[in-house]
Amino acid sequence: MESVTYHCANCGAALRYDGKENGWVCDHCGSSFMLSELEQNKRDQKQVAYHLEENIDPQTLEHAKVYQCPNCGAQIVTDEETAAGFCMFCNSPTIFAEKLEGELKPYRILPFETTKEDAKAAFLKMCKGKKLLPKGYFNEQRLEKITGIYVPFWLFDTQAAFDYHAVGERSTTWTDANFIHTKTDFYSICREGKMDFAGVPIDASRNMDDRMMDALEPFHMEKAVDFHMGYLSGFFAEKYTFLPKDLFERMTNRIKFGTQRRVEETLPPYQAVRNKNCQIQFSSDRQRYLLFPVWLLQSNYQGKTYTFAMNGQTGKIVGTLPCGKAQMAKWFFILFLISFVLIFPALLWIGGLLG
Repeated sequence: MESVTYHCANCGAALRYDGKENGWVCDHCGSSFMLSELEQNKRDQKQVAYHLEENIDPQTLEHAKVYQCPNCGAQIVTDEETAAGFCMFCNSPTIFAEKLEGELKPYRILPFETTKEDAKAAFLKMCKGKKLLPKGYFNEQRLEKITGIYVPFWLFDTQAAFDYHAVGERSTTWTDANFIHTKTDFYSICREGKMDFAGVPIDASRNMDDRMMDALEPFHMEKAVDFHMGYLSGFFAEKYTFLPKDLFERMTNRIKFGTQRRVEETLPPYQAVRNKNCQIQFSSDRQRYLLFPVWLLQSNYQGKTYTFAMNGQTGKIVGTLPCGKAQMAKWFFILFLISFVLIFPALLWIGGLLG
């Protein structure tokens, strides 16, 4: 199976893409290269047929691929989705070209613009000031793993044909010498039309948390570039697990609420809108396959792994931090004391009045 590593033209060490430099850098000699230079200096790619070794479990190979590292010759065992990774023996960044060709070739790619240090700083900033964090969690900086990965996404161009019906209400109240009068007018509301949505992103990896990937938006699509395998050098990458037809329902669920809300923004001002009924038919005639940059961070506390994700383009970080039981008890007691100090004198005063 074919694997590719980009090497430095000056010293032969492996190159990695650096989003801050907007080019490829060599950590060994400090050289840097632009895309045109990378293509010019690229070594011939090796094609190696894999075979079963005695020390590899046959059951593992049922859902795995075996490649030969172009740098040291060691065997690299990956799962079916991994399109780029590292050799566990020499740590050279390795790209598995067959998973990025033909129908598997991404339309475009959003290169990383942040570094591992940026991801670490964002995590520490996220922890700062959180009163309920367990003692020592922030100080010990429990980050066990920071991984840069290109996540597969499908972008859907979608049309929503909607048919909206509801009842609007407006009430007027006035008084005369004897009565209070209320007049309520009811209005039949009908809206019918179409809305176009361009580039709705849906992650296509079964290994990623969908809600976490959604929360990383927005990605700035105007910065996407034509796909080149070199951008994967120094990062992990996955090919898509799901086809557009597998993600169509999830995509429509994401934009359904927004479609109805946009329709309701066109309504005249009513005091109340009732009996809402919005029927929407979705269609999509264009989907594009892209790779988005994501930093995955893992920390461990009391045997539980906490996973965080950072947008590799904007630096937005999401995830759930642990809560310390002692800290929760402490703040509950503080809030109880504050409430007691504020409320107890009032209760005594009310009791005096009643007495």
